Amino acid sequence: MRIGNRDLDTGIFIIAEIGANHEGNFDAAVQLIKAAKEAGADAVKFQTYRADKIVTWTETQRFQHFRRLELTDDEFIRLAAIAAQEDIIFLSTPFDIQSADLLDPLVPAFKIASGDLTCHPLLRHIAAKGKPVLLSTGMADEAEIESALRIIEGEGNREVVLLHCVSSYPTAPGEANLLAIRALAKRFDKPAGYSDHTLGILACVASAAMGARVIEKHFTLDKTRTTFRDHQLSADPADLRALVAQVREVERMLGSGALALGAAEEGNVFSMRRSIAALVTIPAGTPLSRDVLTFLRPGTGVAVEKVERVIGKTAKRDIPQGALLSWEDLA
Repeated sequence: MRIGNRDLDTGIFIIAEIGANHEGNFDAAVQLIKAAKEAGADAVKFQTYRADKIVTWTETQRFQHFRRLELTDDEFIRLAAIAAQEDIIFLSTPFDIQSADLLDPLVPAFKIASGDLTCHPLLRHIAAKGKPVLLSTGMADEAEIESALRIIEGEGNREVVLLHCVSSYPTAPGEANLLAIRALAKRFDKPAGYSDHTLGILACVASAAMGARVIEKHFTLDKTRTTFRDHQLSADPADLRALVAQVREVERMLGSGALALGAAEEGNVFSMRRSIAALVTIPAGTPLSRDVLTFLRPGTGVAVEKVERVIGKTAKRDIPQGALLSWEDLA
C-alpha cells in the first residue's frame, strides 16, 4: 500500500499529528508544517471540522472550544499547498461529510478518528472515495472493528491500515497495550500501526518493533504553550527528531527476518564454531572412540556434527593432544 509517494512495505510511515495544536491560528499551522518537515516526518496531519457538525449546540463550552480551533476551508487549501512546497505529505481527519469532500482533492489518504469508527455514514462516504483509509481503533472491540471494515470494504475499498490507539489523554504506560498492533494485523490481515497518546516517544519507538507500519504522534512547537490538553502529550521538534531517528534505527535492526547466515557473521563462522579434536595424544593405528575426542575452536577441522562418522575409524598417524582432526588423519 502506498500513501502519496511512500510505500508502507518498504518503510514505516511517520505522521506528525498537528491536529488542532495550531489553536485556530493559520501562521502557527504553517510553522508546525515546516518544523515537522525539518524533524524528518513523512506527513503532517490536521483535523478538519466545523463545531456545529461535531458537537451538540447545547453543550456550550465544548461547542465554543471546537469553534475556537477551527480553520477555514481556504486555510486548509493553502496549508495543503504549503505542505507540497515543503515536500511533506498533507493529511487531515475529516469529522463530517462536508469536510471529507473539502479534503478529497487535497489528501492522498483519509484518517478516521477513533470516535468515528462506529459512525458508519461517515465511514461509507469516505471509503467510497477510493483512497487508503487510516482507521484508529481506540475504544473499539473486535466486533466493532470488524463492522467498520465491512462498511469500508463494502464500498470496494480494501486499502485500510488499522491503527492501534488508546483513547486516554495521556495514556499511562501500563495501558498502552502495544501487543495489540500485532493482534490487529493477524486478526484482520491488514497493515497495522499505532496512534500514540502516551507521554514521551518510547511507545512510538517500541511500536516499530511490534510491526507498526504507520506511527502517528501528536506534534507541537511548545508543550507548555497553553493549557490545551494536546500540547502536553505531544512531541516537540526535538522529540520528533529523536522519534524519527530512533524509529529508523529500529527499522534497520529489524532486518529481513530471514533464518540464514548474515553477511556480518560470515567472517566468524570458522573462528567461533568447533571441530573434532584429540582429547589425548592418539597413537597411529588407534581406533577412535568417543572418550579420546573433544570439541575445540576453530571450525577448520572435521565438523562436530560428523562425530558419529569419525568414531570407529583408525588414526593413520600420531595425533597430538589438542590437535584438530582432518579426514587425512583417518582410515
